[in-house]
Order: sequence, then C-alpha cells, then structure tokens
Amino acid sequence: MRGNRGVFCVVLLALACLPAFAGDRGSGHFRKGDKRIDIAHVVAVSSDEDADPAHARTYVFLSDVPLDAAAIAAAFDPSRAAEGQLGDRAAGYVRACIDPDGGECGLYFSRNNPSASFNTSGYGALTLEPARPGRVAGRWVLAEPDDFFGETYDFDLRFDAALVIPPGHPLPVDGGDPGKAYRAWIAAVAKGDVPALRAMVGGDYNGWRLKSDDQDDVKAALKDLRDGTPVQAEILRGRRDGDNAVLWVQGRDRDEILRRGRVQLQRVDGDWRYMEADLDNVEE
Repeated sequence: MRGNRGVFCVVLLALACLPAFAGDRGSGHFRKGDKRIDIAHVVAVSSDEDADPAHARTYVFLSDVPLDAAAIAAAFDPSRAAEGQLGDRAAGYVRACIDPDGGECGLYFSRNNPSASFNTSGYGALTLEPARPGRVAGRWVLAEPDDFFGETYDFDLRFDAALVIPPGHPLPVDGGDPGKAYRAWIAAVAKGDVPALRAMVGGDYNGWRLKSDDQDDVKAALKDLRDGTPVQAEILRGRRDGDNAVLWVQGRDRDEILRRGRVQLQRVDGDWRYMEADLDNVEE
C-alpha cells in the first residue's frame, strides 16, 4: 500500500503540472454554402492590440485541426499565424472575437482546399459562461440559416479554453533599445534616406521593395512609408519577448494625420530592425 500511495502521489503531481490548455474543448460546426468545417479543437488568445491593455479582446480559434496557441499568442497578427498553421491542408478555422465587456466583435471563417472565407457580425447569439480565472467558455450559435447573396450559412460553436496571453515583459517608458531603433527608423523615413532604411528594415514586404534594383519599387515603398509613418512618435508602451518587440505608438504623419497603433521590431545580429506596423487614423 505504501508503494502504491507513492505512485498515486506522483500521478497527482504529474496531472497538476499539465498545461492549462490540456482540458480545452471545442465542438460544433460552421457552414457556408457547401463549405463546412466540423470543430474538433479550440485555442483562445488575448489580442493585446490596443494602446490600452484594458481594451484587449479575446480571439477564440475553433478548428478541425490542432493549432499552436502559444505561437498564435506570440504573433504580431494572430489570424495570420493561424492561417500559416493550416498550411496547404484541407482544413479551416473560425475566429470568434469577444470584447472585454463580453460582447461579440465579429466572426471570421476561413478554410483551405476548397478555399472559402467569410466575415460576419451581429448574427446569432453569443452566450458566455461565468468567468473562471484564465479561461473563456461559451457558445455562439446561429440555428436558423441566414442568407448572404444567395448562399446560406449557419453555425454552432462551443468552446472552453485556457486564455493564452502574449509572452514577454514591459519595456521602459521610452521603449528602451527597440524604441531608440524605431525613432531612428521614422527619422530616416522622413528624410527619405534609402541607404539607412535598407540597413534598418527586416520585414519581407518593405524589405524586398526597398532593396529592389528597380527604382520604381523603391520609390513606391518610400511613398507608402511616408504616407503612413509618423514624422515624430510618442511611445505609449512596449513589450519585449527575446529578440522580438512590439511598440504602441502615436504621432502625426507628413499630412498632419494623427496615427496610432502597433509596430513590430526584431533584433537581428544585435541590431533592432523594423518589421511591420499596424497604424490607424485617429478621429479627433
């Protein structure tokens, strides 16, 4: 008995050490026309896209194949990360967006082979279960099919998942080294200093165009950057996870339009490089 009791304690300890998402449950379906996925897996992440972390939304990804919650939570664009995890497989997911107050902020359906996608909001009924620490659970159902340009759709989505937050730690008020690198970046954008921008860029889109041998590509990239980049920026807050950093910034572009949003930087060979930005116009 003494030996069995020891084994039993070891088993209990092992169970207690399982990750919180081990008990995640997702079920139901989403159908649009003849395109359908039957839900077998679920992950939930905190989006943390707003300058005020109290406004963070919850994204619940329900899918017919397993998804990596940690990778999605760490991504600058969670939905793009989920798309990437599907690969070329015949698979799909539904992303349910939930506001901090428990209301819905949209439903997005995407699948591969055959390809289909669909956005909707304001349809069906979302019911959340009483909050439990670190988890989100509920059901979003549209029982009676609705019509969208002659094609019907319906869904019944059930979920109970651990809420995974983006990894990392807060940066100093000025953004630390990533903040310094971003201020150098926007100064180079304002001056149109292409050699400096080529040395500081790391993202594929602007990186490829700025480094192109075609001067039309370079001019187009520089114009796009100037149109959407603040001439000077206030760093509202920042988060760093190893060699990756996100800054929340605001500032006026060359047309005096106030822009606010996020910027991603990555440290490569010891230097912080600009990867991409998601800045919106701010209504004043």
